[in-house]
Order: sequence, then C-alpha cells, then structure tokens
Amino acid sequence: MTDSELITLTNGEFGAGFSALDRGVAYGDGLFETARIRSGRVPLWPWHRERLIAGAQRLGMALDEERIEREKAVVLSRLSGTDGVLKLVVTRGVGGRAYQPPKRPLLSYSWQLRPGVSPVWEAGRDGVVLYECRHRLGDNPVLAGMKHLNRLEYVLARREWGDEYPEGLLSSGSGHVIEGTLSNVFVRLNDGWWTPQLDRNGVAGVMRRLVMDILGPKLNLAIQEGRITREALIGARECFVCNSVFGIWPVTGLAPGGETFSVGPQTRQLQRELEQWLTDHQDIQEVP
Repeated sequence: MTDSELITLTNGEFGAGFSALDRGVAYGDGLFETARIRSGRVPLWPWHRERLIAGAQRLGMALDEERIEREKAVVLSRLSGTDGVLKLVVTRGVGGRAYQPPKRPLLSYSWQLRPGVSPVWEAGRDGVVLYECRHRLGDNPVLAGMKHLNRLEYVLARREWGDEYPEGLLSSGSGHVIEGTLSNVFVRLNDGWWTPQLDRNGVAGVMRRLVMDILGPKLNLAIQEGRITREALIGARECFVCNSVFGIWPVTGLAPGGETFSVGPQTRQLQRELEQWLTDHQDIQEVP
C-alpha cells in the first residue's frame, strides 16, 4: 500500500484536495471515518455511517446522506472488487470569521481509497507488543467518543516510537487505560471482560461496538465498561486491541516495560466469530 495507489475524490472531483481555507485544514473542524473494504464491499459501513451522522449532529453539521452514499458507490467502482481501505473526511467547509463558523456552511466531502492489504494486519492476528506511550490524553467530555479531525494528541503519542511496534497504548492523566492510538482495548479480568469507559476522552470505535453488542453476546461473553488501571491490565488473563481495519489483535506484551501476555482462548474465539460475521454480512445495509 503506497501513496501512488491512493485515489481521492474531493467535492466531486477526482484527484482534488481541500482548499487551504477549509475549516477542516485550519481548525480540525470536521469528522472522519476509516473503513476496511473486503471484496469490494464495506461490511461495517452502516456502523460507520451511523457514527458519522451522530458526530455531525453533535457538531451542528447537516450531512447530505444521499450524496455520501452516491459518492461512496462511485469511489468503490474504482476498486475492481478487491480489498482496501476507504476513508471519508467531512468538514464544515470554507467560511466563517476565525473560529466562528458560517451560519449556512457548505460542507466539504473528501474520499480516499487505498487498494490492498497491509501485511501488518495479518501478522498482528497472532499477537502484538504495544508501546506504552508517555503522552497522556486530556479530559474533554464534550468531544469524548467522537471521530473528529483534531488528532494532535495522537500525533504526539505516535512520535514516541518508530516502526518497531504496530500500535501504542494510551492512558488518561489519572493513569487509567483508555485505548490504542488506532484502536480500542479489551481486557479479560477475573470477573470477566472489560473495556475502558470513554465518557471523558478516547474514540468509541466501530469494531468496539461490534464486539460489545454482537460478537461478545453471541459467545455468551458479558463485556462491561469501566475504569481500568494499569495494574489491572498487567494482571489480565487476556487482552486485545481492535479496530475496523485490522480487526482483532491479541496483545502479547508491553514495551518498554517488558510485561508479557498469553494469547487467550476467548480472544481466538472472538477472532473466528468476527471473520464469520464479516463473511455473512458483506451486503448489510443497516446496523443489525
């Protein structure tokens, strides 16, 4: 997967980019979704669309949902039925006075299509070591859970290591585990599965929701949200990270501390259940 393979469609024009005056460029005033394409389809798209709509409502942006579906079909037609990654960025467009947004914004829509499958995604299925980031996420309940464009905290965290680890672990200022830089975290403790509560910071991922609402219940695995300390994480019976692009990665260790984990049986069950669900729902149109 290289930049030369990237296909873009911005405001209806292939190969175009955002204006330098766009509020998304200037202020991070917008949202985005990144979805995995499998055999020319986007099985989790209804979940992405639902999160995008909810985020836009919170930001006071009126999406053109028909346009989004129409342009998605146009972009996917360039893929020739293979695998890849589809990204949509929606901004408040150009206008307004400094931070004050325009009263009637003309939203910008930009699609990015990258064909291919990264070998890292497949390698991670057998387990990954996470880099434990020094950067701590600040509390911001107003934006918590959203996939908004202001990702500077994640950029700062990602600068802490190179390519030796595929993902990093982020905690809050109070020291509670929140998420990965690209993913959500699940841990199996003595009283069952837990995932961090995201009411103060973090991103509520599409795969996180699928695991909590569908995959876990199908396997009779109750999953709770709560505050997870580092000590609880270290003592976990199983741990994995997940997102809608690479799926589920078992966690086998933390760096630079050197803590290790085993790839647990329930994580393997969830991986198999995910693959089956994606196969069975290639043409899903609405969230189940």
